[in-house]
Amino acid sequence: MVNMFSVIINSTVIYWATALDLLKLLAILYVRFDKKSHLSITLGQIIGSFALVVVSLFFAVILKLVPEEWILGLLGLIPLGLGIKYLFFGDDDDDEELDELLQKRKNKSLLGTVIIISFASCGADNIALFTPFFMTLSANNLLLSIIIFALNILILGLLGKTIAKIPHLHDVLEKYSRWILAFVYIILGIMVLLESGTVSKILSFL
Repeated sequence: MVNMFSVIINSTVIYWATALDLLKLLAILYVRFDKKSHLSITLGQIIGSFALVVVSLFFAVILKLVPEEWILGLLGLIPLGLGIKYLFFGDDDDDEELDELLQKRKNKSLLGTVIIISFASCGADNIALFTPFFMTLSANNLLLSIIIFALNILILGLLGKTIAKIPHLHDVLEKYSRWILAFVYIILGIMVLLESGTVSKILSFL
């Protein structure tokens, strides 16, 4: 029961930490487009986010075939490195990238554009975070984690419009998301390194 609760909490924290950048972009999109377009924004976010989880799950399943678990644990260095990057160098300017993408796709489907935004805005970072996390889970816990991710994606999709209307939300996220991301990435990286036995294996070589 404790382990199940831990999976639920960890999955929720990891998803929402990585969703902060997307939430910033959604806040801009919901303001920039009229109400008729909001359904496309919501569906695009849900589809793009689900795609990220599916890709991460695919990599996790493939990498699970590697026989030595401690070698897989080295993947924990990726979120650890990203966390250190966020800590010392901050995040990329997503607002500028959003403007460029919207300009390029101004005559194309908004649904498709939001799917691309949801997948590409922080896709590489999210996959680098989700994949090692999924790899640390047993089959039952992995299934539970996927369900929790799916529920949180739907919650963001359903509540994103409301959340995006919170006054000064964008400014708050701009100010603090860097530190939240850094904390979550570093903690997950350390957790993967420890739970996979990578740290103890490396120490045994010394």
